[in-house]
Amino acid sequence: MERFADQPLRERPHLAVLFADKVGGFVCVTLLLRGLKQKYPGAALDYFGGDRTAELEEACPYVDARFSLFGPPTALRDLPDFVASREAAAGPFDLAINLDFNPVNAVATSLLAPRFVVGRCVQPDGRRELPLGQTKLEQIQHPDTFWAGESFLARFGDVVDTNNVSEIFCRVARVVTDYQRTQVPMSLPPVDVPDVLIATGGTRSAKLWPVDYWQRLVERCAEAGLTIGLLGAPPKLQESAYGSGAAEARLLRETCLVDLRGTMSLTQVAGALAQARACVTIDNGIMHLANAVGTPTLALFGASPWELWAPRSTSLHLALPADPCSLCQENRFLNDGCLRERHVCMESITPDAVFRQLQSIVRRADSRAQIAQ
Repeated sequence: MERFADQPLRERPHLAVLFADKVGGFVCVTLLLRGLKQKYPGAALDYFGGDRTAELEEACPYVDARFSLFGPPTALRDLPDFVASREAAAGPFDLAINLDFNPVNAVATSLLAPRFVVGRCVQPDGRRELPLGQTKLEQIQHPDTFWAGESFLARFGDVVDTNNVSEIFCRVARVVTDYQRTQVPMSLPPVDVPDVLIATGGTRSAKLWPVDYWQRLVERCAEAGLTIGLLGAPPKLQESAYGSGAAEARLLRETCLVDLRGTMSLTQVAGALAQARACVTIDNGIMHLANAVGTPTLALFGASPWELWAPRSTSLHLALPADPCSLCQENRFLNDGCLRERHVCMESITPDAVFRQLQSIVRRADSRAQIAQ
């Protein structure tokens, strides 16, 4: 097992990509999956993710087989049998690309016993991790390298064009592709799609927008004759995993918001977003799904790094704080909640300003649609 530095692989190599089970993360990884299939046309590509993204993984045209590292309680016990079946079908693993810093991924990568490795990997003897090389593309993968830091491009700007996570994933795997064109499979939604779709939940409470602000935005949309739908996981999961359950319950009681949470599969959510006139969301998986299908999207970024997670796309528009705060960045965004007494950054993104941006986005999208007809 050795570090990958673009060494030649077999004509039909067996590749593995390992990550987490976050929807937005998987959408970002689709660039790498496509690029690997372009670079190695005869490759067998296995994806190791989790139950929350299993549907997207299974429907992805670049994935030949998948396994849930996250979700099933017996995942690590079941992994050797899956690896053996895949080696019987496609041969030993030539290259494993681990995109996550989770120790589970490092152990799983080692169990694949690949010829070459990108990212964290435990050595075969189990005593320590496989050391990183000294090149810049290797040092980008070091856990102490802060991808969202102000000095990142000053240090690594000769090997990356941006510090967008999708490009970084491709660069460290020595893949050249269109670094911004993410892709997701779509299917027809089983519901009538409102004009505007919103998503309020996120895995860090620091990213959440105040419920009063969401209510004001929904009311302004309704006054303008726009129908609004709420996307998200089923209510119990939304509350436990994404922190917005109570706020959403209030919005549904007090506004004309249409509850679409848990009514669609992820591919149907992508299809619904493709039909909507616009989407408003915080930094979460819905933002990435909407951007991937080309929906005009307004993303509210305060306590998360837009430079890292916001795709450089003409369909994605940012709403940034009028009163930014640096505490989350100084803490490397490891904090779940806001570090101040008041949630200044998100509170300074006002609902009236968001509504004005949304109106402009909808008008431009409608004009382009009329011209296309």
